[in-house]
Amino acid sequence: MRKSFSGLDILNGRMTGAYKGFFQSFFSSKKYISIKLPYYDYLRGQVFIQDLKDNYPEAITSYIDIGHLIELLYKDFLNQIKRGVKNEDVAIYLKQSMEKYFPVKVVEKRVFKQVNHHLFKYEEMAEMDEDEENEEKFAYIEIRYSEKVILRGEILLYDLTPFLDNTTITVEQLISIIYLDFIKRVQEHGNSVTVQQTILKKLQSK
Repeated sequence: MRKSFSGLDILNGRMTGAYKGFFQSFFSSKKYISIKLPYYDYLRGQVFIQDLKDNYPEAITSYIDIGHLIELLYKDFLNQIKRGVKNEDVAIYLKQSMEKYFPVKVVEKRVFKQVNHHLFKYEEMAEMDEDEENEEKFAYIEIRYSEKVILRGEILLYDLTPFLDNTTITVEQLISIIYLDFIKRVQEHGNSVTVQQTILKKLQSK
C-alpha cells in the first residue's frame, strides 16, 4: 500500500509501523486536518451557525463555530457508514460529488511537433488545468480530529477503491463534500426549524 488517502497519511503509517504506541495514539492523539471550501459556502455556514445562536441562545452554552459544524457532519456520516451502507452506493455518491464539487478542467491544446528533419505536424493534446483557484476564492479551515476518526475515513476510502473507477478522493475532500452537501440543502430549503434543532441536539450531545 502506498496510495495516500489524506494529507496525514495515517493508514500508510500504521501499515509500515511508523506509529509507536498503537493503542495509546489510536485513542488519544489529535491531529489537525485542513479543509478547503468555496468562500461563499464557508460564509453560508457561518450564517447558519449565527442563526442557531440567535434562535436558541438559551440552548447554546458553549462556543461553537463552523469547525464544530463540519466536525459534527463528518462524524455523523461515519456513523451512518457504521450502521451499514453498501460500498457501491457510497462510491457512486462520492464519484458524483467529486464531479460536482471538484471538477477537473481539461484544456485542449495544439502542439507543433517535429516528425523528422523536414516534416512538422500539429498534434492535439489534452492537459489537466491545475490553476483551479484563478476564478473562485476559497477558505481554508483547520479542524482537529482524533487520529482514529481520520483513520476511519482513510480506511473507508481504501475499501471503496475498487468501486471508484480510478477517482482519487482524500479524507479532506470527503469532509468538504459532506459539508457542501449540507449547505446546498440549506440553500435550497432554507434554515428549517427541523434542521436547526437536529444540528443543535447533535452539538449538545458531543
